[in-house]
Amino acid sequence: MQNENQSIPIGTPTHPEVLYQLGLKTFSSKNFEQAANYFNQAIQADSKQPHYWLALGLVSQAQGKFDEAAGYFCKALELNPNFARAYYQLGTLYQIKGSLHEAAANFSLALKFLPDFPQAWNNLGSVLNLQGKIDEATVAFCEAVRLKPDYVLAYNNLGSAYQSQARICEAESCYRKSIELQPDNIYAHFGLGHALMVQWKMEEAEKVLRRALFLDPGNIPVLNNLAYSLKEQSKHVEAASVYQHALSLKPNGLKAFIGAHLMLPAIYSNAIELFAVRKRYTEGLKTLRGNTENFLEIESKELLSGLNWTNFYLAYQGQDDKSMQVEYAHFVADILRVAAPDLMQPLKQDPTVSQRRLRIGFLSSFMRDCTVGSYFKSWVTSLDRGMFEIYCYHIGHIQDQVTQEFAHASDCYKHLAGDVEHVGRQIKKDQLDILIYPEVGMDQGAFVLAAMRLAPIQCAAWGHPVTTGHANMDYFFSSALMEPENAQAHYSEQLILLEGIGTCYLKPVLPSPAKRSDFSLPEERVLYLCPQSLYKIHPDNDRLMLEILARNKNAVLVFFQATDMSITRAFMKRLGNVFDESRMEKSGQIKMLPRMAHENYLRVNMLCDVMLDTLHWSGGNTTLDALACGLPVVTMPGEFMRGRQSYGMLKCMGLNELIAHDDKDYVEIATRLGTDSAWHQQVVQHINTSSDVIFAVETPLRQMEQFFAAALNARPLSSPSDNNCN
Repeated sequence: MQNENQSIPIGTPTHPEVLYQLGLKTFSSKNFEQAANYFNQAIQADSKQPHYWLALGLVSQAQGKFDEAAGYFCKALELNPNFARAYYQLGTLYQIKGSLHEAAANFSLALKFLPDFPQAWNNLGSVLNLQGKIDEATVAFCEAVRLKPDYVLAYNNLGSAYQSQARICEAESCYRKSIELQPDNIYAHFGLGHALMVQWKMEEAEKVLRRALFLDPGNIPVLNNLAYSLKEQSKHVEAASVYQHALSLKPNGLKAFIGAHLMLPAIYSNAIELFAVRKRYTEGLKTLRGNTENFLEIESKELLSGLNWTNFYLAYQGQDDKSMQVEYAHFVADILRVAAPDLMQPLKQDPTVSQRRLRIGFLSSFMRDCTVGSYFKSWVTSLDRGMFEIYCYHIGHIQDQVTQEFAHASDCYKHLAGDVEHVGRQIKKDQLDILIYPEVGMDQGAFVLAAMRLAPIQCAAWGHPVTTGHANMDYFFSSALMEPENAQAHYSEQLILLEGIGTCYLKPVLPSPAKRSDFSLPEERVLYLCPQSLYKIHPDNDRLMLEILARNKNAVLVFFQATDMSITRAFMKRLGNVFDESRMEKSGQIKMLPRMAHENYLRVNMLCDVMLDTLHWSGGNTTLDALACGLPVVTMPGEFMRGRQSYGMLKCMGLNELIAHDDKDYVEIATRLGTDSAWHQQVVQHINTSSDVIFAVETPLRQMEQFFAAALNARPLSSPSDNNCN
């Protein structure tokens, strides 16, 4: 860069504007030294022009001389306090340095003097996003694309903001617009792939992510998401290959390592495969634990992102998972103690807790119209507001009318987006007394957050009825009716048994009746409904269902399709193999219905004759819906709570005749219900007259309130009464 005492070479133009234009030309060619030379000469000729100083600052910024650049931008503003572009560049420097407050202030000043400045709106949105002000960031990005309809970067940023707000369809639209404008934009393909995965459109997500991988073959986040989309389509060989490729590029990549060693299928072809997979998983868990030290070299944010995993399908194997859950939870804790140590520290109880309402938090990804939302909504909506101040933290991508019920029932409702570290810090700031996770294990983020210490007392519940294994999870709420006698042995947490079914569940309002033909169901056949998610149907169920069909030639099994058709195809293939092995003639004994709205789902229940409960993992919401519709449910209790939910409901209603003692008994009860019309009608009448004992019962809520008060006052906790059906 030329100093003031350097002479200008002979033949160089001396008009400042000409020098300035020459500087811009050489700057665009990335010849920064020559560009600075020209701008310095322009300033020597006329030092009162703010855009000359701005240009010189841009050169310094491009060279990484940020302090020097800031000085030049400030000089430009001295000459022109209304210079929007100088404020913008100064804001960019602050943004690079991580000074978000100063960056936002300068971008705002730029927009004050030049409102139609799309780049300033985009950068302001980026800063607001980093500050956690997602709603304001979204407004800024919207303004950027309004002013510049071909602004690819702003569309990508807007898509990301929409995803953070659970506005997934709008996010998808933004990414598609970005790809339309710039077909080779890798970020847009990655964002679109993620948005499709969130909507469980795995097949479409795979196509988009493969395109992203074509654009950038070594992109590890793309590889990891592609592998995940393949895994969820039951393409396990391909998924494993993609994870291994990611590991070949980065051997200590945590997300790929977990995926490669702990991947589980949704559907097993038979029991032999199930046990082989379980053995492989056990070995993979040991390998993961043995490599813990290798992962600790990774930057903290990448570590936290790598933990974005859940062993959801493990519990559907029907085995005792406590030791494996504890082992994996210890691994997660080891990582978190390095990546976010302050979020793992013990918390003391607030000494003023007795002088105010207790602050109770609920954290879930499923505060919406779904199984978890329906089952646990009353825990939020019906607690005594005179005693408790309720905080709800929704970390899921989908919001609906049930979400609004959670929000309206809360003293403080927050939809928290972003990485788990950000979410954890937001929760910890609220200084809760007790934090409750209704379904640890169903969502990746919730599982990691549950490992942290965000409240002095932390509780899990049976939205996913298996122990978390986390040392920082103190209690586990469950139903006294549904747990076996040795239940505590299945949990690393202290088990708290609530009376009845453990929640105040309102009886569904039945819709107007329909005809079987409305759903293409056969008129003269006996319909055995098995409405569980297909991954819940353990291979042990197959032989029982086959025996029921063999005993009643007029019987038809009715299932519902999975969200992803690959799971449906895998399940149907397994059933087909069972038919072939038994040499049973196929004559329309299987009916697979499409997914449908809840009203129509209830109508199907009303049209069927019997519900077949599944072994090892019984119905919860599905059983409550069936009983509300007067549909008899045949069940056989399992070893763990997750296989005993229907058992508890039927026992509470005095319907012991529908509870099987063994496989033979199960087939006998199901067959009789389908062939003995008089007994079937007697059972239906019993259901209709006694189902109120499991619906809208507030006793569990009052017991929960007592637990909260006792836990915080260190009083001994009372056990539930022997009468668990009040």
